[in-house]
Amino acid sequence: MTLQQLKYLVALDNYRHFVTAAEKCFVNQSTITIQVKKLEEEINIKIFDRSKSPLTVTPAGERIIAKARSVLGEVTEMKELVSDEKESVQGTFKIGIIPTISPYIIPSFSHDFEKEQHDTQLIIEEMESEQIIDSLKKGKLDIGILVTPLDDRDIREVKLYNEPFVFYGSKSHKLIQKEAIELKDLVNIENLWLLKNGHCFKNQVESLCKNYNNKSSIQFQSGSIETLKKMVDKYKGCTIIPEMSVSENDGENIAYFKEPKPIREVSLIVHKNFTKEALLEIIRKNILAVIPERFEKNERYIRVKWR
Repeated sequence: MTLQQLKYLVALDNYRHFVTAAEKCFVNQSTITIQVKKLEEEINIKIFDRSKSPLTVTPAGERIIAKARSVLGEVTEMKELVSDEKESVQGTFKIGIIPTISPYIIPSFSHDFEKEQHDTQLIIEEMESEQIIDSLKKGKLDIGILVTPLDDRDIREVKLYNEPFVFYGSKSHKLIQKEAIELKDLVNIENLWLLKNGHCFKNQVESLCKNYNNKSSIQFQSGSIETLKKMVDKYKGCTIIPEMSVSENDGENIAYFKEPKPIREVSLIVHKNFTKEALLEIIRKNILAVIPERFEKNERYIRVKWR
């Protein structure tokens, strides 16, 4: 068993196609085919089911590939420690960020980062939370920005800030008139507009609004906070939004929560084997520079989980 064979296993798991995996590893297809078969014969375990298309992994193969990823991660970490890679920020890095955070920090953050870090390229993509977690574990992403805690032993969390939730309702909504909303006001709330399934923010809102309903004849699933606000403006009802999405024109539609406020905890996440500490710290500082200072000072709050 060699490290190269383990790399071939991971590549095949990522792309589920011998030709594609070979291209990504810069070798001929026959090389991967022979080496993987040799490894399977050596350990007497069938790792891939070649009878299906695309290629599938056997139950035993899943465990072996997971271990291979762990071994390769440890080897990479050792190499980077030796070459002092922890202090290096040069190169291209992929970042995944959830859509309910991206519009409110990426434009400002990326502008400042680009001016300061000329030798670093960031490829940033909006993704759902579970996609980010899965891509980090498979080595397809370097860093994620999403809502924590995750309670995942393979993922390291670096907290950024706590963002309060805000009530957004039509101007005639009874809760808009309140000085401060309490969580009990959200129980059995009617005409609640939500993000579509797959968004962690939807899960958080549902955990706050017990026994909600939407009696509107229009049933609409959106992936955008801004679209939800427009649906409330057009069809009345209400929704819950993160505070950073509040604009200057939202004043008559906004009501704030009574202390302790419900919040979402936003963090950077990386695989446990990630070693680019200097890069992580630079990104953290650049993000914190563009968010409201008060977000970092919450002492009393209710952290709302999503998974």
